[in-house]
Amino acid sequence: ACILRMIEAYLGADDFRKGVEDFLTRHKFSNATGTDLWSSLEDVSGKQVKRIMSEWIKKPGYPVVTAMISVGKLILRQERFLLSGAYEKDIWPIPVTMKLDGEFNKLLLDTEETAIEIKDVKSLNLNVDHTGFHRVYYQGIHDLVWKSELSTFDRWELIFDAVAFLIAGKMPFSDYLSLVKRYYREQDYLPAREVSDQLIFLYLIMPSKVAEISREFHRSQLKILEGKTDEDSSILRGIMAGRLAVVDEAYAKELGARFHDYEKVEPDMRAAVAIAYARAFSNFEEIVGRYRKSLSDEEKTRLLDAMTSFKETSLVALSLGLALSGEVKRQDIGSMILAATANPDAKTLAWIWLKVNIGRLLKLYEGTGRLSRILLSVIPILGIGRVEEVEKFFEENRIPEAEKGIEAGMEKLKIYDRLVENV
Repeated sequence: ACILRMIEAYLGADDFRKGVEDFLTRHKFSNATGTDLWSSLEDVSGKQVKRIMSEWIKKPGYPVVTAMISVGKLILRQERFLLSGAYEKDIWPIPVTMKLDGEFNKLLLDTEETAIEIKDVKSLNLNVDHTGFHRVYYQGIHDLVWKSELSTFDRWELIFDAVAFLIAGKMPFSDYLSLVKRYYREQDYLPAREVSDQLIFLYLIMPSKVAEISREFHRSQLKILEGKTDEDSSILRGIMAGRLAVVDEAYAKELGARFHDYEKVEPDMRAAVAIAYARAFSNFEEIVGRYRKSLSDEEKTRLLDAMTSFKETSLVALSLGLALSGEVKRQDIGSMILAATANPDAKTLAWIWLKVNIGRLLKLYEGTGRLSRILLSVIPILGIGRVEEVEKFFEENRIPEAEKGIEAGMEKLKIYDRLVENV
């Protein structure tokens, strides 16, 4: 679907539609293959659709296009993108869409590098509306990008790519933080949610480096969301509030005070209120009591997440003990483990608990593939600063049915651990 969207943007909506119509007409009483569709699109548009699709479908991975300006030329250079930061030369026929000073253009980048003559360009935007299946790294020209009329998808793509470049070691941390600050007044759900997701992830692996900017961003977003009543804003307000409660003790105390009137709290804010209450007031019995009285599965899930959000690790330990007591549904146990992993104060405890209980979890999820997915998610977070220990543990405790999750988790762990060391 992503590749077809890229082709549609390259050909133009009219030619793409005519190509699809031609394909359907030619094969309406017969079988057809993907190659038949590429042929129709190529015949109608006059562009190299078959060559483009053949390479994109068969080649592993995807590219990053680096854009820079030098001596009156826009330089575009491609290579395979790898999160590890390793360099791998490869060439795709990339349909590139762009706006130069607001004028829409497109080209096929099918060489390692190309140069485009430009004059005194005032604004620049590549991969317009994120239609291309590739990343774009703007080398030293972000100011020109922000002077473009960026759509919601453009702004989302900028920050979505940025954290990948940060992890890969391509973007300096200071540049990343500067880019994040441009989103303080972001009005749209998609880019605002993306920034929030990134900041809470980075806070988990290097809290001291992003605590302040996370507080500033989430506070600014809550101010923007005040008074908004549409569904997206209500959902986003709850997300922002819950995350601010994790990084801001004063706000957690303010918000958590509403837990005593929990039934009156609007549904999209309840998870945030419960988390804030756990972090600010440390009342395990109150939350557990409400959990046991709750008749709604949705409410129970919110309260279980709150139970793993305590700052005091002894209370998180009690919550994780409850997870395997038989009182919590099997499908919710994995969610509790993930929630404990997302608690920046409980990572060491969660790792110790996981090691002690790995056998019970294996028996609990045997044959479901669930344990593999859990380990894929928690290893890259819980293993920060203890890579060798984690590696040794899983070498000594082989889990064949979770092997793929462990392998992928270890790969991510080493990448994230390197990021933390280098920032």
